[in-house]
Formats: sequence, C-alpha cells, structure tokens
Amino acid sequence: MDRHRRVTFESSSSSESESDSDFSSASLHNTSPVENSTPTTEPLTSGKRKRGSSENENNNETKGSTRPRLQKMEKEESSHPEHTQDPGEIHFSAVQQVVITAIHATDLTLGLLRIPAGFHVVIKTDGAECQTSNKSVHVDQAVVEWNEPILLPCDTSFKVRISVYASFELGTMLGHGEVLRTFEISVRELLDRSENSRPIIFQPKQGEVVSPCTSLSLTLEQRLSVENDAAVLCPLIVLTSRDMDALAVETDVGHRLLAQYRRTQKSSDLDQSINHFERISDLCPMDHPYRPAALCNLATAKFVSCQAGKRYLDLDIPINLFQDALDLRPIDHTDRTVTQLHLTVSLLSRFAKWGFQTDAVAARELLSEVLDACHADSYIHRAALIAIETSALHSVGSTDANDPGQEWPAASMLPLSPNQLAERAEWCLQRDDPHALNEVISLHYDALGYYNTGHAYRGQLLCNLSVMLITRFERRGNDEDLDQAIALQREALGLHPVGQTDRCTPLNNLANQLSSRFKHRGNDEDLDQAIALHREALALRPVCHTAWSSSLNNLANQLSSRFKHRGNDEDLDQAIALHREALALRPVGHTARSSSLNNLASQLFSRFKHRSNDEDLDQAIALRREALALCPVGHIDRSGSLNNLANELSSRFKHRGNDEDLDQAIALQREGLALCPVGHTDLSGSLGNLANQLSSRFDHRGDEEDLDEAIALQREALALRPVCHTDRSKALGSLANELSSRFHHRSNDEDLDEAIALHREALALRPVGHTDRSGSLNNLANQLSSRFKHRGNDEDLDQAIALYREALALCPIGHMNRSGSIGNLANQLSSRFEHRGNDEDLDQAIALYREALALCPIGHTDRSKALGNLANGLSSRFEHRCNEEDLDEAIALQREALALCPVGHTDRSTSLSSLADQLSFRFKLRGNHEDLDEAIALHREALALRPIGHTDRSSSLSSLANKLCTRFEHQHNREDFDESQDNLRHALTLLTEYDPRQLVVQKSLAKVHLSFHDSELDATDAGEDDDSLNAAMHHLQAAANVVSAGLLPRLQASLSWVRRARQHSHGTELEAHITSIQLLDAYMSTTASVSSRHNIMRHFPSTLAVDAASCALHSGDVCRAVELLEQGRTIIWTQMTRPRTPLDTLQTRGDDAAAPEATQRVDVEAEEARYRRLVKDWNGAVEEIRKIEGFSRFLLPPSFSDLQDAARGGPIIVLISSKSSCDAIIILHEQPPTKITLPTKLEKLQTLVARFRRRSTPVLTTALIELWDDVVRPVVKNLGPFAPRGSRIWWCPTSLFHFLPLHAAGEYREDGESLSQQYISSYTPSLTALMKARRSYDRCLSVPFAAIGQNRPAGASFTLECVEPELELVRSLLPPAVSFTKISSVDATRSRALFALQDNTWLHFSCHGTQNFDEPFKSAFLMRDQPLSLLDITQMDLSRHEFTFLSASAGLQFAGVKSVIGTLWTVDDSTVQRLVEAFYKILCKSGKMNSKRAAWALHQAVGSLARDKDMPLDQRIVFIHIGV
Repeated sequence: MDRHRRVTFESSSSSESESDSDFSSASLHNTSPVENSTPTTEPLTSGKRKRGSSENENNNETKGSTRPRLQKMEKEESSHPEHTQDPGEIHFSAVQQVVITAIHATDLTLGLLRIPAGFHVVIKTDGAECQTSNKSVHVDQAVVEWNEPILLPCDTSFKVRISVYASFELGTMLGHGEVLRTFEISVRELLDRSENSRPIIFQPKQGEVVSPCTSLSLTLEQRLSVENDAAVLCPLIVLTSRDMDALAVETDVGHRLLAQYRRTQKSSDLDQSINHFERISDLCPMDHPYRPAALCNLATAKFVSCQAGKRYLDLDIPINLFQDALDLRPIDHTDRTVTQLHLTVSLLSRFAKWGFQTDAVAARELLSEVLDACHADSYIHRAALIAIETSALHSVGSTDANDPGQEWPAASMLPLSPNQLAERAEWCLQRDDPHALNEVISLHYDALGYYNTGHAYRGQLLCNLSVMLITRFERRGNDEDLDQAIALQREALGLHPVGQTDRCTPLNNLANQLSSRFKHRGNDEDLDQAIALHREALALRPVCHTAWSSSLNNLANQLSSRFKHRGNDEDLDQAIALHREALALRPVGHTARSSSLNNLASQLFSRFKHRSNDEDLDQAIALRREALALCPVGHIDRSGSLNNLANELSSRFKHRGNDEDLDQAIALQREGLALCPVGHTDLSGSLGNLANQLSSRFDHRGDEEDLDEAIALQREALALRPVCHTDRSKALGSLANELSSRFHHRSNDEDLDEAIALHREALALRPVGHTDRSGSLNNLANQLSSRFKHRGNDEDLDQAIALYREALALCPIGHMNRSGSIGNLANQLSSRFEHRGNDEDLDQAIALYREALALCPIGHTDRSKALGNLANGLSSRFEHRCNEEDLDEAIALQREALALCPVGHTDRSTSLSSLADQLSFRFKLRGNHEDLDEAIALHREALALRPIGHTDRSSSLSSLANKLCTRFEHQHNREDFDESQDNLRHALTLLTEYDPRQLVVQKSLAKVHLSFHDSELDATDAGEDDDSLNAAMHHLQAAANVVSAGLLPRLQASLSWVRRARQHSHGTELEAHITSIQLLDAYMSTTASVSSRHNIMRHFPSTLAVDAASCALHSGDVCRAVELLEQGRTIIWTQMTRPRTPLDTLQTRGDDAAAPEATQRVDVEAEEARYRRLVKDWNGAVEEIRKIEGFSRFLLPPSFSDLQDAARGGPIIVLISSKSSCDAIIILHEQPPTKITLPTKLEKLQTLVARFRRRSTPVLTTALIELWDDVVRPVVKNLGPFAPRGSRIWWCPTSLFHFLPLHAAGEYREDGESLSQQYISSYTPSLTALMKARRSYDRCLSVPFAAIGQNRPAGASFTLECVEPELELVRSLLPPAVSFTKISSVDATRSRALFALQDNTWLHFSCHGTQNFDEPFKSAFLMRDQPLSLLDITQMDLSRHEFTFLSASAGLQFAGVKSVIGTLWTVDDSTVQRLVEAFYKILCKSGKMNSKRAAWALHQAVGSLARDKDMPLDQRIVFIHIGV
C-alpha cells in the first residue's frame, strides 16, 4: 500500500536578477529554499496594489511594523555524481518515489506588464526538465491549478529548480516566456514543508510595488512504486534537439532582458533583447514552425524600442512584423487573437502620432475580430474593449506614460476621487520625486478610464493630468508627454463649447501648452494657434473681469515670442501695449503688480535690443527697480527680481560703458544667489547669471579671478541640471563659453577641447525643430573656428562653415537673429578664403555681409557691427585684387560704423582700430601721409579707451606701434621708432606667460628692429646697426618659442626667422632651420591622418630640409647637414609609422620601462580630439622612457653616428641641390663623411630633368653623358678607396636629383666609362628606411608569394595583353617550395589586392600605374574597381615584407618593403617580359628566395638587355632597385 504525505508549499513575489530570484518567509526552518539575488526591503502587507493614500501615508518609516525580515540563503552545491543516468531511461521497480501531484499559483497577472497567452511551471533537476501544460486565465481568476503528476528524484538531498512562466503563445511555444518566479529547493525541504504546510512569502521584485504570482502551492506524494507504474507519471524530459534547445535558450534570454528593461529602463537591456530576438528570427525560415512566435517576440521588442526612443517613424517595423506573424497564423490558430491585439496596439500608436486614418480603420476591424473570437472574461477581450474606448483620442491612454513600450494593464480598479488625485498631484508639483509623479499620472489614467466622457469630473481630470504630463516633460524632456498633454487639453476644451462662461480656462491652458511645444520644436502653427486661443480667451472676458489683466499678459507673452521668432515689429509693439494696459489694471498695492512690471520691462528691453532706443532701456531698468522694491527681504520672488534688474544693468553697461552699472549688477546677482540655498529651484539660474556678469567684468578689466570664479559657478550650475533636464543644454553652452574665454586668454588647449565637447552635447539636446538649435549650431561653430585658428586643421574650418550654414537656414527672412547668423557664416567664409585663396568664398562672404547690413537699418543696435564686417570683407578683397573702390568703400563704411559708437560706447575702441587699419592700407597703396597720420591718431584714441587693466590694452599698444613703425620706415623719424619700440615692450609686460599674444608682439618687435637696421639711420654707428639686426633675430626666435601660441603660429614665426636670417646672412640661420624642422615635426604629430599630414606639407616650403642641410654644409658641419636632411625629409614617414615603432629592444628592460601600449590603427580622421590625447600620452611615455639608461635618444631624430649604420652594406651617396650650390655627401660605415661640391647648378639640373622627360635616344644619350660629367663621375672618383669595383652603392637623392637616372650615367661611346660597369646601384628614399629594412631582415622564414595583375582596370582605354602571360611566367620560374597565389582579371580588385598585401611578403604587380609628383599619396595601381593608392598601402604595416616587383611606375616604393624593383617611366610589354624572365631566372637560380640578391639579379638582367642594341635606350635603363 502506498504511503501518502501531502505537502502544501506557498510563496509570493520575488526580486528577479537574471533568471534567479529570492523570497523570504514569516517562519522558516533551518533548511530553506536557495536564494539567488538580493531581496527588496519594502514588501506590501497586502497582495493587492495600493491605489492611493493620504500624504502622511507616504512616510517610509512605520512604527511597530511586523514586516518579515529578509533572509539571504546561500546557494548549495549539489554533490551527487552518481546521478548520471539519463532520466529518460529510468526503470521503476518497487522503489520509493516522490511525485508532485498538483500545483496552485495565485495572482499570476498582478502587475504583469504584458498580456500573456498562458502560464506554465517548469521543474528542472540534474540537467533534465519537466513542464506543465500551458493554461490561459480569465479576468476574475485568482488561482491557476495544474493536476499533472511530476516525478522528482528519489534522493531527497537533490536540489530542484522551480520556475513559473508567463508564455506568449498558447500553441507551439518557442522557449518558456517571461519568468515570473524562480528558486531552488531540495526535495527534502519540499517533503518537510508538505508535512507542516508552512507558507513562504516572497518580496515584490526590486523597484516594483506589486509583482505577478503572489503564492505557489505544490502537493507532493511519497510512495513505493512497482514496475510499469511510471506510465501514470510525468517523467523528466531531456531536450534532445540541440537546435531547438538553442532557440529556446536564446528566446528566454530575450524575454528576460525585455522584462529587465521594463523595470530598470536601461536601454542596453532593450538593445540586447532585440539582438537576441533578431538572431532567433534569422534561425527560423519561412516554413519553420516557430517563425510566427519569433516574429511576434521581435515585433514586441521593436515596438518598445520605438516608443522608448521616440522613433515614431520606425513603427512601420513592428507593424510589419506583427502582420507577417498574423499571416502565418490562420483563423483557427490558438494564438491568432493575441497577435491581432498586438498589431492593433501598434497601429493605434502610429495613428495617435501621425493620424493615418487607414491605421484607425484597420485597428477597428482587427478589434472586432478579437471580440468575436475571445471569451468575454479573457484579458485579451478586456484589452480590446479598452482599445476601442480610447482609440478616438489616442492609443496610449491606459498605459503608464513613463514606459511607452508597455501594453495594456491587466486589471482595473476603482480610482481615487478627483479631489484626492488633485491633492496628490499638488504634492508631486512641490517635490521632484519621479516615482511619485509616475504613480499619480498612472492613477489619473485609471480615473479617466472610470469617469467617461459625459461625467462631470472628466474635465477636471483631463486638465490635471495634462499639467502633470507637462511637469514630467519639463523635468525629463519626453516629447510624448508634451503631445499627450496637448491632446488632453484639446479634449478638455471640447467639453466647454463656445458660449460657456468657463471656456477661458481651457483656452489658456491649451494655448500655454502649445507655446511650450513651439519653444521645444519651433513649429509656427503651434505659436499662431496659441495666439489665436489667447485672443479668444481675452474676448470672452470683459474689461472688468478679474482675470482680464492675466489674459492681457498671456497674449502679450505669445506675441513677444512670435516677434523673437519672426521679427515682426507690430507683434512687439502690440505686446508692449498689452503689458502697459495690464499694468494699469494692477495699481500700487495690487498683489500681481510686480509681475506686470517685470513683463513690461522685458518687452521694453527686447525693443531696445531691436531698435537701440535708450529710453526703452532706461524705462525697463526703472520698472525693474520698482518691481524689486515690491519684493523686500524675505519675499519669495526677491531672488528673481534681483536677477532681472542685474541683467538689464549689465546690458546698459555694455551699451554705455558705465562701470557702476556693471558693479551694481554683480552685487545684485550675489544677493540673489544668497537667496537660493542648496535645493532651491532657481539656484542653477542664479549661479549662471552671476557667472555671466563676472565674465563681462573680466572682459572689461581683465581680472583673472573673475573669469575663474565664473567658470566655477557655471560648473556648479551645470551639475544642478543633470541629463534630461530641460535647461541642461543652456548650462552646457554657458560653461563652454566661459572656457572659451579662458582659452583665448591663456591658450590652454584643454579648455578649448572641453568647450567644443560641451557645445556638441548641447547641440545633441537640441534636435532638428528645437527653437534654440540655431544658437547651439552657432556656438559650436564659433569654437571650431577658434580651434582652426589655433591649430590650422582644415576639417574644423569646413565643419564650422557647415554648421553656420545650417544655423542660417533656421533663421529665415524676418527672423530676428538672421543678421547675426549671416555675419557668422560670412566671417568663416572670409577665413577660409584667407587660408585657401578661393575667390568664391570671399565674394560670397561680401554678399552675405551686404545682406546682413540690409537687415540692420539705421537705428538697429547691430548696424555698427554689420558695417564693420562688410568693411573688413571689402578690405580683404582689396588686398587680394587691388580694387581701390573696395578700399574706399571699406573706409567709408568704417567711418559710418565709428559714428554709431559715440564716446562711452563699449565698441568704440574696436571701431577706431578697424578704421585705422583701413587707412593704413590706403596709405600703403597711395602713399598719402594724411591717411597714416589719421590712422595713428585713431589708434591713440583707441588706446586711451583701454586703460591699464583692460584685456585689449596690449593689442592697442601693438597696433599703434605697428603704425608708428610704418611711418618710421617712410619718414625716418627716430621718435616714431623709439615710441614704437617702447609701446611694444610695454605691451609685452602686460601679457602673462600663458598669453598667446606674446608671439604677435615679439614679431612686431622684430619688424621694428629690422626697419631700423634697413633704414641706415645711424650708419656711422655700425655697432648699433648690428645690435638692431641681432635684436630682430632674438625676437623672431622668442616668437617661435611662445609655447602658448600653438604650433602653427610658432611654425610660421620660425619660417619668418629662416627667411630673415638667410636674407641678412645672419649667424642664427642654421638654428632657425633646426627650430622650423622641429616645429614642423611636432605640428604634424598633432594631425590625425596621413593625408592630412601631407596636405600640411604642401603649405610649407618643400625645400626646408634641403635648405637646412645646405646651410649646415656652408657652415662646414657635414654631419649636421646629414642629420637635418634626414629629419626633414622623413617627417611625414616618421609620423606615419610612429604609432607602430618597434619596441623590441625596450622590451628586454622589463617593467622598468613604461612603454606605451600598442594601439590599433583606427579611423582617427573622425577622432582628432582623441588622437591628440593619445599623442599627449605618447609623449609623456616617451619622456619616461628616455630617463632609462641607454634610452636617452629614444625616438629622437637619429644622430649621424646612428645614420652611418645605413652604410653597413656599402657607401651611400646623398645628393643635395639648393640655390646656393649642388653637393654630394659620401657616407661610409665607420669613417667620416666626404663632401663633394658638384660642377653644376640648380638651373642646369632643371634643364637636365626636362631633357630626360623627352626620352628620345639622341637626347637621352646627351643627357646621360652630362649627368656622368656633372654628377656621377665626381662621386665615382672619390669612391675608389672605399668601394671595390663590382660592389654595391646606394643613391639617396633629394629635390631634382629624384628625377635623374643616376644608375645609367656614363660616357656612351665605345670603350667609354659608365657607372654600371663599376658598381651595382640601388636607391633609398632615406637613410632611416634603409636601416629599418636591414634591421628587420631574416625575420620571415616562409615565402608566401602573390602575383597581382590587372589587364583592364576601371576607366582604362586599352588592355595590357601581356599581364596573364607575365604572371604565369613568374609562376613557372619560382622554386617549388614557394607558396604562390595569383590574383588577376575580375578578381584583382582594390580590396583583394589589400588582402594579398596583408597575407603575402613577396609580391609581383603587373598593371597600369599612375604617379603623382605633386601629391605622392595619390599615386596608385589601377585595379578592376578602383585604384589601390599609396595612401591605402601606407595604412598597412609592410615592415615584414621582403620583396615587390612593380611592372609600373616606381612611385609606390616608400611603403616599407625591404627590396623593390620598379620603373622610372612607362615600360613596353615586351621589355617587361624579357626583364621578368631574366630577373627571376637569376634570382631563383639557387632554388632559394633571397631578397638581398634582388639588386644583383636586376643588374645582371639589365646588363643582358643592354646588349640588345635594337632595344630603345629608354627601355634599357627604365628599371631601378630600391632597398636592401
């Protein structure tokens, strides 16, 4: 007889982490279920959700609480290795068994965020699992019961995992679904609890008030079984299909992540969920039985993503997925109705957003089918009814707006009364509690579902809910809240038809919310509609109405907004008139008089800024003072009133320059800040306002403490506006502007980079449509422009212009900011013209300046600035084209601008200086001394307006000094020279050590001393003359060393030093060259891409390195000449390869060396800021390495003794051509270098190069003889003692020598001498390249060889017929051990060629080639689809590549390959065939591949061709060898 023991097991909600959960019990024995995650600390005392409470009930501390303590149970490891038998094969024969006979679960739908199809339980043990049937539930069903026997292990110490799931398919299930509860417990514990029937209470999930499944009861039996008794039990099932198992696991992970996202709102969880569901969808093709379920899961996650990310245009994706799933589920399918419901919700969401009637019609049809097919008590039926009721307004009325992705609630309860809801709403408005706000919004939605359209309370609920949604929008910036609030207000207005006395309130409410949306998105229709609604509200209130003044103010405020947006003067004047009328209705003593005073003052101030009428500004300040007097100490509005008055006093200071206004403004702002303690809602704004005033005072007086305090205040203000705060973008911009000011003052690159990063973040918070987007675009563009001026990066300039163009597009004709936006764009176009010289930029800039001026008529506050901008543009065009009309117009405009800046105007000094500069230009053009004298007088007046302490006094001193210097150059008045020099010295003393303007002053001082030197004013005093020249060079040197000025200005200053020192044959010429090369190297290291570095090189003297070497030679320092030449010529290659410099030697030093981590090559073109940080880190690491013994010259330019190692295999001849001389330097391995002055000149070499380009045999012969006589023979004569006949030599040509076939020089007569008879010639681009090739030799033991040929590249006009035969010939000549790969014809694309370069160290190219001498990086091999350029190749590390044969131009020889065969010019197919055959036969003769033999093999092969007198001379000498 069987022994029976009944066990009842109860559990409730748990906190879920991953797939595990926890629970606690009111009474626990020593053994308990295993707990796997941290429990929540605030369980509910009831299984039902609290729908409301009084304010006091929100206290989290409850005295005398009997809340059960949570207990954390550690997970026990199972130790039963004997349980390895497959459960599917267990044989039952008279053994004791444990069976679960029944399971009861309660409240499975409580708090569930998705509509489930059914529920089931899974029990796992020892790698096997058993699953109950999937049961659906109806609305009022509290308990779900399964009476399905489940066999458990006989060993009672075994652990089992019990999981309750909500599934989303009733039919064939894909995975388990969303886990509701899961825990581990031993069989012994289950039996023990069976006997005592003790319940276990679960906590709600973390962050939730209630959670699904509040209890779980299991009934167990223990009995003896006989053989064949297992048939009545449910055996443990082992999943045998690996594919199905993978699909199930992947699906469950997706459900878990989606549920986790709904709780935590972490977007990464949602993204991962989508990724899992997408993979499952890909694994389920069209005919797969699980495809409908996979599509539904993916669609659900996509729908949640669209709502959460506000990507409403993407709703098409989940809609299409739901539709596809529905098509795969026929009418009789058990899951068709739930699919229809999901599709309906998606369609209604799209309808609510875009108003597509087809969506509404389709949704209604689907809902009708759902209602017909579903039981009236089912959750699906109930959700369909709710959707029908709410679809007329919007499709999300019964969802929690904080989680747009969640579906319909699973239960409906009696809501709180409207008054109770109003109390809770008021409580939320007074506190920033996101959870409470979400809860009260949810409660309002529940109430709306209860109080239908005809109920008297519905209007009140609609208005209050709208207010709460607006509040949440203002705090978090969710657009959907704003749209819903407006929709609710429209419904509320509809409840008050025309003629009702209380229609005014909903009119005003709707108008205010439309105004908010206009400010957020900039849609004109919203603003116009708001104004129309306010006009209607005003018309409904008679003059005597108590709210008449409020209606006047509301309408006036909206008219003011429209004026700011469109610039219509009538709107502004009408707003002022309305505010005056409102103020008249609020006499002295009226409680709202202060508000009216401030409103009128604001509009008067706006009109002042628009028309520059001083009376408006003075009246605004008077009104602000009266408003402040109405807010005595202790008044709640005093802080705001102080700020308002301070801001307008600051504006008057800027307009009239009265220091008292500025100081008073700061004092008021400090008082206002003191009234805003920590936690005050206005604290952030008050901090920002004080910061702005301190910044203005810094600009005026130059006190750095003001600037630093302003930045500290702005940082504090930003910290109070976290992500999602509606004013965060404003705080970001304010801090960025202050950092920019400090950068301009101290030139700290970090300030500028941080300012740009902040402006980028601010711009991202102002998407397309935002009313302030134009301002953010301008701010970011301004900083990028500053960085361009500081670093010279073209991308910053181009991006700034693009941003300014976008900003201008947002300011259409009539917009009040259009003039300023036009000016910004014009300024940048002018800057780009100065940088690149494109006339179109300048002409467009001037056209824009004229348009901006037209928008600033007489009386406009910005007219002076617009006049000045146009004048500067015309002046630039005059300098470029010498059109005197432009100059005369510029001066006339500057005079008009100056007239608009009377004495006391803050911009007068700037206007004076600008006019002075234009007059100075005209003096240089026409020589009219009156212009120069007037310019000096204007600069003197400007200087007087910038007293000691003014931030621009140094600039004024410099400007005046420059004009005095100009007059000294023409009139030789010693007083002008002395005053000019004194002013500049004084200007220098006013600048801090961080001020970048030191560079300009130093250059000006150099100019003054050079002018004195050139004037020969005191020719009798030669010593003074020499002192002036020495002083000039000293100041140029000092200018080049002003670190804070930035690398580009310093480099330009050092190049000026080079020019002046060469011009005057000064002894610092060599030092100037050295400094210039060092600065060029440093400047290029801050540039992210190889192409950008090459573009930089184009803007600087191409002969800098050669001239430096020539200068060193003339000073007798041959070794120094070689060092400078090598450093200067390899700058771009050194920078290109620097990130992958081998650190092999350093690695042997162990941990003592702080070697920088190797970084993978990335697209740093788009990450320049990151690249600069890497350079800074790199330089810091390098400095640490140089402190290690033996590494003092780590990564420094090599010394001559280092470079001599390049000559280890034979002499290297360096050829230098400059204007002063042409020289050769023979570099030997362990002996001093030999300098040879060649009997030729630069002009003669130019002629010789031109003759070689003609390439006819007679001309070539003559040219080769001349090359022998003037260049090669003098070298050969000096080589005799060091290089035996037949040995190898290397040529390292510079400048014009690059284009000469040095290896082929000779007498070209019978028995005549030639170089090829005596030596085997190779070339090298630099000594460093040759050293690197030798250093890494013999590292590669295998011979992977790729032959790449392209006979018909893209765009070619003819076919290379011999490509295929050539590649096959190469294959036939290589040794059998070589791993050969051929890529040709359609396979020879750019990408395939790059892969071949990566995978093979021996290469042979046979294809068209292009060589670009002006832009070498555009030299390329022509492939089938697109060129394979030198820039592509240099992005790869070819330092391990042994050999390359190029049957094309040799312009691609500098990429790091050890040994290269190339051609100087076009080669015939027949020549290539013969040379290839001869070369590879000689190279591979021994059966081994050795790239060191390439030069010798080529020498022998070319010699065989030379014996064929029928072959043209240009074909016999076309091939060259480069490398080891």
